[in-house]
Formats: sequence, structure tokens, C-alpha cells
Amino acid sequence: MLEEWHWACNSKGWTSNLHGEQWVRQAFDASTREKANEQYRLLICDGHDSHISASFMRFCIDNNIILFLLPSHSSHLLQPLDVEVFGSVKSAMAVQLNRLFALEISCLQKVEWVEKYIPAREKAMRESNIKGGWRGAGIFS
Repeated sequence: MLEEWHWACNSKGWTSNLHGEQWVRQAFDASTREKANEQYRLLICDGHDSHISASFMRFCIDNNIILFLLPSHSSHLLQPLDVEVFGSVKSAMAVQLNRLFALEISCLQKVEWVEKYIPAREKAMRESNIKGGWRGAGIFS
């Protein structure tokens, strides 16, 4: 499973234009190119700077990737899983990580983070949370 994951980090802990371009090349393109069989692919992104840099967009154009940018301040309507599901993942991760931090661990390795993320994800990625996100956005009743 971990072989399919892609990692990147920077000193500030936030994504950047470089991270966005690396992701579209190494993760999205690499995992969808063969399946697309030289046809167009659709990539839906929010309007974060790392998704709309000139090099990111140029890569998409050159590689048959149609880039669809969601309108600003619409994630509560168009990305309902952000609110319900990923909020639950975040809460479950806090519980998992607090156990480590209680032991006064000052540095967390990627593998340790993943070991805590997997059970947190399993706890939060439930049908009830997913439907709740859609219900909260008024898309599913």
C-alpha cells in the first residue's frame, strides 16, 4: 500500500508551486497516463496557487490534462467531504498523535505518521460520515 503513496515536504509545512508541479507529474500523470490511453483526463482542483502556476498549467496542457478549477470559497458546497470526512480524519489523527506526544517524542518520522494515519483513516472513512458530508452540503438527503 505505501508504495502507492507520494511524499513531499518543505521547511514551512505548506504546499508550494514546486510541490504542486511535482505532484501533477509524479502522482497524477504517472498514475493516470496509461489508463487514459492518450485520451484527455480531467483534474479537478481548488484555486490554490500551487494548482494554478504557469508551469502546472503548461504541464496539464502539454499532457492532455483538462484542469478544472473550483470557484473560491465554495469548498463547503463543492467539496463536502472536506467538512465531514476529513474533519473526522483530522480528529482521529489528533487522538493517535497525542498518544505519541504524551511520551514526549520530539520528532515524528514519516513511517510513524503513516502508522497512526491508517487506523485514523479507517475510523473516520465511514459511510455515515461520507453521507453526512453530502447531506450537509444539501446534495444528498
